[in-house]
Amino acid sequence: MKKKLVVTSAVISLLATTLQIHAEAPTSLDTNLESNQMISNANEKKGEQGESFKDIQGHWAATSIQTALNKGIVSGYPNGMFYPENKVTRAEFLKLIVSSLGHEVGTPTTNAQWYDDYVKSAKVNNLYVETDFPSSDWTKPMTRMEMVHVAARAIGQVGEDNYDFLYIAVKNGLLSGTGNGRLDPEGTTTRAQALTVIDRIEKVRSGETLKVDLAALKNAGKAKNADRDPWGRIIRTTNLPKNAKDFPYVLEDYPNEMYEMKPNIIVDTTSAQLARSDAYFNYKPIMDQWKQTTENYYNLMLNVDYRTIDKEWANELFSYHNQGFRVVLADMRRYVQWVKENKIIINGSLVAEPSMLTDANRLAGYFIRTKFEFEIKSYNKYEDVMFDERFMKAGPFKKGKKYEGYSDIPLSTNSNTDDLKVSGMATLFDRNSIVREVK
Repeated sequence: MKKKLVVTSAVISLLATTLQIHAEAPTSLDTNLESNQMISNANEKKGEQGESFKDIQGHWAATSIQTALNKGIVSGYPNGMFYPENKVTRAEFLKLIVSSLGHEVGTPTTNAQWYDDYVKSAKVNNLYVETDFPSSDWTKPMTRMEMVHVAARAIGQVGEDNYDFLYIAVKNGLLSGTGNGRLDPEGTTTRAQALTVIDRIEKVRSGETLKVDLAALKNAGKAKNADRDPWGRIIRTTNLPKNAKDFPYVLEDYPNEMYEMKPNIIVDTTSAQLARSDAYFNYKPIMDQWKQTTENYYNLMLNVDYRTIDKEWANELFSYHNQGFRVVLADMRRYVQWVKENKIIINGSLVAEPSMLTDANRLAGYFIRTKFEFEIKSYNKYEDVMFDERFMKAGPFKKGKKYEGYSDIPLSTNSNTDDLKVSGMATLFDRNSIVREVK
């Protein structure tokens, strides 16, 4: 197996300016226990009146949201908003399901994470087992595929694999398609979607038969019996991209646009060629590691909040970055201070695709293709809002608008090991990256 040696650094010069901006609403689902109590008390009366929450009026999930509010499973925010489209993390969904079913939860111990006892309760009550989905990062947004594992177990059913769990959830009316029966297994889960699933679980447990999305059920049935890749994803055999020969297979989860995007570098070895000859590419634990490292790095970078960020954010981000120059850590720490001063809030997520790995010998490194989304929710001054050295050249990005796209991320290490990190050359906004506003 060949070794990769690339030492790079990205130094971002940040301007520190102290300005004032109105406070944005929290972006997570009531995860801090003390703030939960405050929010719950502040909204005790609002939970009884759906009209008190301005942003759920006319919302497709208004009934499920109101049911959860009335039961005290979840609350809104002191500013009179509920934020139904905010993402739900793995930990938050387990808290919701445990609370809705009335399972006992222990008292948090010193230095414990707020969600530890909810996870323990979910395990004890067979709502979650460690093989259901990766649990190394409980604060990561929960995908629809991960959610159906918990949902199916909550009604007493267990699937043989991911798509069997998905079929069970759709067949029982717990999950519907996202349009025309589309399953979107890697899609994230919003507050509204999570509470709708919780409401449906309770109805099924009480003996009610729910309406089933027949188009989604048909697609779930096909997916259950389809050919899969080493990660259990469905391999697509129709409507293939023009350059399908450059990949070992084409996945149902990704559009042709992602496959057909031009690489940012001169590729010496395509994904299909790596699949035939590269020992790393064909060793799943290594690919899992590179995928997780890339996702960990960018899911930190794409989720910053001036109200909660601290130096540990910088330390953790650097742990996934090429370790060659510690000056990068200093840049990250300066960015933390800038986030606080500039009142920056960004929400987003990124998925790295191991089957879309390329090799560029001239740069002595691998590149992994990624799919990402983000929304810049708050800032005072539009300068170095994101920790990406090409951010200012790529925009301007509008506050409050969602963006999505694809980018090739270089992986490298400062030592002769297989433990590749995100390279100092990494950027979401390279010349051939695709970034667009979500309409």
